[in-house]
Amino acid sequence: MKALYIHADFMEYEVKKPTPVAEDITDAEKKGRYDEVLVAFISVEKQDEEKLEAVARQASDDLRQVAENVGAQRILLYPYAHLSKSLSRPEAGINMLQTMGSMLREEGMEVHCAPFGWYKAFKISCKGHPLSELSREIVGEETAPQAEGEDRHVVLTLDGQMIDPEDFKDGTECFQVMMQKEALRKEADLVDEPRYLRLCKKFGIQWEAMSDAGHMSFSPKGALMFDLCADYSARAVNSVGLPVYTVKGTNMFDLEEGPVAEHAKLFGDRLYKVETEKRAFVLRYAACHQQFAMMRNWNISYKHLPFGAFEVADSYRLEQSGETMLCFRTRRMNMPDLHVVCRDIEESEEWFKALDQKIYDEIGKLGRDYEMLINFSSEEAYEQHKDLVMELIKRHGKPALLHFYPEGINYYWTLNIEYHILDDMKRAREIGTVQIDVGNARRFGITYADEHGESRFPIILHSAVIGTIERYLYTVLDTAVQMEDGKNVGHLPVWLNPEQVRLLTVSESHNSRANELADHIQACGIRVGVDDRSETVGKKVRQAKQDWCSYVVVIGDRELASDNIEVFDRQKNANVRMTVDELMAQVREDIGDMPFRPLYMPRELSRRVDFVDQA
Repeated sequence: MKALYIHADFMEYEVKKPTPVAEDITDAEKKGRYDEVLVAFISVEKQDEEKLEAVARQASDDLRQVAENVGAQRILLYPYAHLSKSLSRPEAGINMLQTMGSMLREEGMEVHCAPFGWYKAFKISCKGHPLSELSREIVGEETAPQAEGEDRHVVLTLDGQMIDPEDFKDGTECFQVMMQKEALRKEADLVDEPRYLRLCKKFGIQWEAMSDAGHMSFSPKGALMFDLCADYSARAVNSVGLPVYTVKGTNMFDLEEGPVAEHAKLFGDRLYKVETEKRAFVLRYAACHQQFAMMRNWNISYKHLPFGAFEVADSYRLEQSGETMLCFRTRRMNMPDLHVVCRDIEESEEWFKALDQKIYDEIGKLGRDYEMLINFSSEEAYEQHKDLVMELIKRHGKPALLHFYPEGINYYWTLNIEYHILDDMKRAREIGTVQIDVGNARRFGITYADEHGESRFPIILHSAVIGTIERYLYTVLDTAVQMEDGKNVGHLPVWLNPEQVRLLTVSESHNSRANELADHIQACGIRVGVDDRSETVGKKVRQAKQDWCSYVVVIGDRELASDNIEVFDRQKNANVRMTVDELMAQVREDIGDMPFRPLYMPRELSRRVDFVDQA
């Protein structure tokens, strides 16, 4: 239901002409005038028919409260079809208004109802105070059901057995750690400072001291890495194999909007709220709000399905300040959220499998692997998706930890998989995720026309193929520190390294040749820096290695006379003789078709400022 409330000095109307759905009325009902009245212009919608009683109760309670707040002496229910494009059947609309009238009268309110289905002329005098005009979207909130029993965990093996986690001793170290944490509620205390924080400091990734807890800032190197990851996330979802609509939206939504309020309740005290003088807003905690708000206004046919909607969405969750963790658990995150809109459960399961494979492929490119925590909203949901789950387990060749939520709650989703890595601190960390959503299409009024022209609610998949941008960076940095074993040095993927090549000059006389080579290298889509400072070569080499540059070249007299150069290859942790063209070919091979952005700072180190860590 959509409604517009106006607190008026008076409202008067006169019927002019019946529509084909006009209700029968007496001559006395063809005119009306009401003073000191709260007028509720109401559009009853198609989705209201299935929960008429709940919608009527919520709308009546809201009207009564507003009438008391503004001091209105009476209420006029005015049927008004122009607030919605998805109207209910006429008989349902009439029933709704009559039910609301009865409920309000039972509360002692004076209530009148304008005729339904008639063209009417009206005059209204709005009082003009701050609460005299209010809009509403009523979804019909049912009384929250109580959960029956407790949640439970089991291990599902490749042969279909279900084993109590207390008795399961197999699987990888990551699986055992994940199972201990999620099912047995055991997690070792963190003793030493995580090693990845050293790399965060190196690349200018830090907490913002002048903001709320859990908010990050990025100096140029970190900002470049962040943007490259965001670019890559878009490329990843667009390679899944279906049409993807990329959108951009706001991060703030009105809590008076029914779907927003209902969806927000799922996150409880983790919500970030913004209060203004008139309304309360919630900061989005994923791209769901914006994408769903857009989709409900799209004219979707079954011929368009399936399709994806995508946004790298700044999202906000009020994590406990003592539990925040740089790059991993933050209050502001950036989520590359892909929603896949499907006709039905069968189609959603096919694309669920495609997304699952993509999620595994992406973590594999970093040399890592996942373990699965598979959540079910109920035992019924497990039975519905059991064949899908067994297919995934056999595909990956390892068991999964199943988590059954308590029965009795009608969740908007049925199946959700959290994909965990084992980090350097021997903690199981969720990175990617995919979920089957069976409720939000109805909640937000998203429909498509089927082969017969009938309106249907689609099934929607939620997925973060590479996790949040911050968690993807966390995985990259965690992978790098795990490479360090005394013989090998850590390194970044070349495409993601802020400085892919650095040229070091022996003296000022070599600057011209270094810049000439840098121009040539840069023209080939490679990020290159030039250390032209008045420092010793030894100090410059140490600095380049400390900065984790992928390739380092010293430019001296020998390089002035020849195209042959000696290159420090960080990945090999060794010096290699090659030509400039061979170097560029090697770097281009390392980068492949991955995203590229130029340096976010001056090429010459003599022109760069020193960035001081604020932590």
